[in-house]
Amino acid sequence: MPINRSNNQLVNQIKKEREANKLLEDEIKSANKIVNNYEKGVVEEDDEVKEVFDDIQKYKIMIGYEDVHGSGILIEINDLYDDFFYFTDEQVLFEKKELLMFIINSLKLGGADAIAINDLRFTNHTEIEVAGNHFEINGTSTNTPFAIKAIGNQDNLYEVVKNLVDDSMFDIKITKEEDIVIPKANKTIEYKYAEPVLNSKR
Repeated sequence: MPINRSNNQLVNQIKKEREANKLLEDEIKSANKIVNNYEKGVVEEDDEVKEVFDDIQKYKIMIGYEDVHGSGILIEINDLYDDFFYFTDEQVLFEKKELLMFIINSLKLGGADAIAINDLRFTNHTEIEVAGNHFEINGTSTNTPFAIKAIGNQDNLYEVVKNLVDDSMFDIKITKEEDIVIPKANKTIEYKYAEPVLNSKR
C-alpha cells in the first residue's frame, strides 16, 4: 500500500475517532444536565436529601470531579530564554518537574482548595511524568509556559511561594486573583483493588 494512501487512511480514522469522542462528550454533558436538574428538584423538596447532596458535592470537589472557582493566586512560569535546550536538555526537564512538584506541595501546605497546571486539575491521583521533551499530566501532554492556578486564602498561598520570583532558571510571575476558574479533572479515577467495607462495626 502506498505511504500517502496509508497516511490518508490514518488521518481519516483519527478524524472519525475525534468526531465519535465529541458526540460522546456531548451526550455525557446532556445526561449530566438532566441528572443535575433532577437532583436540584429532589434537594429542594427534602432537607435531609439536601444535607446528603451537599456532602456529595463537597467530596466531588475534593477529588476534582467538579468545576470550581474562587479567589486565589496565579503562578506563571516561562523559560528564561528562547532556547532549544529548555525543551530538550534532560537536566532542565528534571528542574522543571522539581519546580512543579515544589510548587504543588507548597500550595497544599498553604491550604489550597484546588490546584491546576495549564487547566489540568491536580488531585491526589495526579502524576507528573517527563515523556520525551514534554510532560504528561493526567494523560495530557504539556510544557512551559505553565500557568498554575490555586484557589484558597490569597495571603497564605502567596506567602508560601513568593520566593519563587528569585529563580535563576525561569521567569516566574505571581499574582493574586479574585476569581479563578479551575476545571474538573479530565481523567476518571479507577479503583482496581479497593472496595468499600459493608456493614462496618466501626
